[in-house]
Amino acid sequence: MEVCKVAADIYSEFMEVAINIILYWRNVYPAGAFEKGKIYNIPVHIAVHPEVQSYIENCIKIIHKLIENNEVEQVVICIFDRTLKPIEQFIFDIKIPTIHTLDENNCFLDVELALRSFCLKIATFSGIIEPDPLAFCFAVQLHTKESTGAALAFNEDVADEKSPWIEADSEHVTVKGGVIVPLRAATTCLGKMQLYIIRTKKEG
Repeated sequence: MEVCKVAADIYSEFMEVAINIILYWRNVYPAGAFEKGKIYNIPVHIAVHPEVQSYIENCIKIIHKLIENNEVEQVVICIFDRTLKPIEQFIFDIKIPTIHTLDENNCFLDVELALRSFCLKIATFSGIIEPDPLAFCFAVQLHTKESTGAALAFNEDVADEKSPWIEADSEHVTVKGGVIVPLRAATTCLGKMQLYIIRTKKEG
């Protein structure tokens, strides 16, 4: 079984969960905008607003496609204030091997445990570092090969009218004066994934 095809299914499902966990624990939306669920044998909160769900689904669709083709380098969940200035970014750095096939019998348990640990780490971080009270909205940003990004913006199959994919302005992808907080890294049969945060440095 090809690594990229399996990684696309597993990582895209994980990213959907991770996005919802981040939105809930970083207080991007009020708690009443989520309902409880369970995955990886841990409780999670899932956004229920139709527009938020639709946006996330659109993101997951293209994330799946890019991972399947091994064209994604980073998935970034960027949180903005009311002026649309980035104040916090959750950055998932993904590296998928392409030179081997999977031994399914010895792989998936380790992958699930690793992804579970990422989810728990996000929640734990929020218990230590309080969410920024200026958090107002969010966007998913994808770092890809340059040719992939150009094709993505014009691909009608993955960019619907309500949520087009365009190249982001530098002011919307950089947390000015941000500090880096490493959260988690894991290596499995699906490759290596690292999670770190860039957040606005607080005075005092």
